[in-house]
Amino acid sequence: LVRTVPNRGMQIPHVDLGLIREAFQLRLFLEREAVASFTRTASDETIAALESEHQAIIGECRAAAASGGITAAHVQHAQDIDWSLHTSIINALNNSIIADIYRVNSIKIRLIKQEQTRLNETVLLPTMEEHLAVIAAIRSRDPQRAADAMGEHVNSARDRAMGLR
Repeated sequence: LVRTVPNRGMQIPHVDLGLIREAFQLRLFLEREAVASFTRTASDETIAALESEHQAIIGECRAAAASGGITAAHVQHAQDIDWSLHTSIINALNNSIIADIYRVNSIKIRLIKQEQTRLNETVLLPTMEEHLAVIAAIRSRDPQRAADAMGEHVNSARDRAMGLR
C-alpha cells in the first residue's frame, strides 16, 4: 500500500471501498481460474490432505465452542489453514508472475481492513465450511463447480471486508 513517488517521497493511498472492491475482484479472477486448474491437476492425496486438515480444525473449534470457547490459538491455526489453501491453489499453477501478483494483492487485502479480512470466532466455522464446499467441488473433478464454489467464498470474504456481512 506504500508507494514511492519520484521527487515526492513515500505516499500511502487512501483506502476506500473502491480499493477493497478492486483487490477482491483481482482475487476472484485469479482464484476462480486457479481452482479450476487445480481441480484438473491436484492429486487425490493432496485433496484428501486439505479436506482432512479442514475437518480437523472444524472439529477442534466445534468442541472448543461447546466447552468454553474458541481460543486465539484456534483462530490462528484456522487462519494458517485458510491462507495455506488459497496459496496452495495459486502456487499449483507453477506461474511465478501470477504467484507474485497474488502475493502482493493478498498483502493489500490483509492490510486494508485487517479486522474484517482475518478470521475471528464468529466467521471461523462458516469460512471453514465454505472451504469444505470448495474442496468437495475439487474432489468432484468438476472445474466449473469448483470455480463457482471459490467465487462464492471470495465474494463472502469481500462482503465481510466491506462491512456488508
